[in-house]
Amino acid sequence: LDDDTVLALSRYGLRLEEYCQAPQDVEWAVDRQGKLYFLQSRPLGLVQGKPEPEALPRDFPDHPVLLSGGQVASPGIAVGRIHLAAGDQSRPLPEDAILVARTASPDHARLMGKIKGIITDIGSVTSHLASVAREFGVPALFDTGQATTRLSEGEPISLVADRGAVYQGIIPELAAAAKPMKRHLFDSPLRRRMRAFLDKVAPLNLTDPQTPSFAPSGCQTVHDVIRFAHEKVVKEMFGLSEEGVEGVVSVKLTTDIPLVLHLIDLGGGLRPGLTTCDEVTRDHLESLPMRALWKGFCHPGITWTGSVAVDAGNFMQLMARGVMTGPENLPGGDSYAILSREYVNLSAKFGYHFANLDAFLSDIPDENHISLQFAGGAGTYYGKSLRLNFLGNVLFMLNFKIKVTGDLLEASLTGLDRRSMESALDQVGRLLACSRLLDMAIANEAEMTRMIEAFFAGDYDFLNQSQEIRIPGFYTHTGNWKRVKEEGRVLLLQDGSEYGSSITAGMANFMGKMMGARYQELLDNIEAYFHFPLAIAKDSEVADAAIKAQVKPVAGSIDQAGGLACGIRNINNYFVLRINALEGNVMLFEYVNNKRLTRATVQHEIKKDQWYLIAVEIKGNTLKGYLDGALLLEYTAERPLTGFVGLWTKADSVTYFDKLTIEERGKKRVIAF
Repeated sequence: LDDDTVLALSRYGLRLEEYCQAPQDVEWAVDRQGKLYFLQSRPLGLVQGKPEPEALPRDFPDHPVLLSGGQVASPGIAVGRIHLAAGDQSRPLPEDAILVARTASPDHARLMGKIKGIITDIGSVTSHLASVAREFGVPALFDTGQATTRLSEGEPISLVADRGAVYQGIIPELAAAAKPMKRHLFDSPLRRRMRAFLDKVAPLNLTDPQTPSFAPSGCQTVHDVIRFAHEKVVKEMFGLSEEGVEGVVSVKLTTDIPLVLHLIDLGGGLRPGLTTCDEVTRDHLESLPMRALWKGFCHPGITWTGSVAVDAGNFMQLMARGVMTGPENLPGGDSYAILSREYVNLSAKFGYHFANLDAFLSDIPDENHISLQFAGGAGTYYGKSLRLNFLGNVLFMLNFKIKVTGDLLEASLTGLDRRSMESALDQVGRLLACSRLLDMAIANEAEMTRMIEAFFAGDYDFLNQSQEIRIPGFYTHTGNWKRVKEEGRVLLLQDGSEYGSSITAGMANFMGKMMGARYQELLDNIEAYFHFPLAIAKDSEVADAAIKAQVKPVAGSIDQAGGLACGIRNINNYFVLRINALEGNVMLFEYVNNKRLTRATVQHEIKKDQWYLIAVEIKGNTLKGYLDGALLLEYTAERPLTGFVGLWTKADSVTYFDKLTIEERGKKRVIAF
């Protein structure tokens, strides 16, 4: 909207309020010529702070306050039992139900007239649900922040919305003061006319897209037309990556995950100023939902390597699809994303399953939504069913609404604030990434349950679950990491002694003596011995922070190295400050899509069997590296150094680590081994 239209809305809004003698709920539209039209104006019904009866007490000794605060969306008193909206929706609605919901979703308006009151974690007093609650005289308390976590299913309570208070139990004094709900005139002339109109608009007859009647000729109401158009549009978007779009200008995202992704920017989705010569990476993403989703895809706990054991049944499934390679190489095809600053529609192929995600994020919770469709797979029908159950259960626990039809899962989430929606998209990204090939990996329901628990514990490597998680609290995708005790301390050991053959180690010893540091340089140039065990600490994502650890290299023919990793985006993109006793130096490396780049080198004597304190200070794009308290180097990166923290070694190094410590915003914590 231009400034003139905004000012006109403000002026007319004040005039309508003055004329109607009350704040108004106004609907308006602007045509293509910029002319402003007002479609409706009705009393907003905001709470004006009416005084409570003086005889009504505020404290009830036998009934403690369970919840306080929030905004009064509709005044009044309600007594009844908690009915959680996030629970099983097939449950019957009790006669004395007080609805407790995560958001003030318009979907809850259908329950009006059947419930005694409403309490939400998030919601605006100007929302549609709030307006309907005031019209029906249903007490409503919104934006409490913690109702769904503080109140339990079936618990008897007394709600005084005007006070923003929820008391434990049924309080007789409050029950006597509660007013009955307003009764609407169900046989008024206006309602009869509206009923006749709505009969041509509201009923939905096209409910099953698989039936022959799901066609233009089957549309009997406006709702049918909208449903038919929506279904066809969604199918077109869902098949976008399968059919391709001729004439659409797109760019290919350069990434280190097995996803060939083309981006179509509608405006604000990518960093401005890009040209056809630029290599587009995740750093160029400006789309809020796409950045949140991609963060989940690239979480350090996710590994895109690994495979599953293929039994006879799975083998026949793969052969039927013409797959002649291992399951780790299942073809996927190109994927597409249409994006803007606040919006993304992603049609993605992961192997033989497909995902379509549509999301909008803004600072207005009522406008925010995430819609996800998931289908397909290479496994048996039973395996695909188990994976859909796994996905559905995880999404349900993330507060999504779930619908499963055959091998298609549909999930939606609406009405949360921007930060909560970004967090949900992050989780969805992790879920989609870790669930690839699970239709061939999940053996039974017990294993599915274990995977659900593992997901919420932050363990996502389901394809390698046969390997024992050696180090709780760490992601250790590579290497031989062990917890060891030494003089009463628990240390972390990376034992690379089994890396490489004895002949290789002997050759390394011989060439090292003959050529010295030049041999190490040669090995780096030809990328020999590029084996980099990395242990990433869970829940260690930091921005501006000081990180330190004690490191002791003790053995290794190829390398005797150990280091501190920071700014970890995923297992292929991070920085590491390391020492090496064989080379006698301290080096700063950056890994970009698994390619190691030297950023700084300082010659410094490093002795094996000796402890060294390695420390890194990061602030914005700047990194300072310390050894035993002395500043050795400083480097300014091209990107912010926000990321996870971890420990690093190389090749056949045998290295001990102790006292991994993070200091951030004045708080210090030691990561336990």
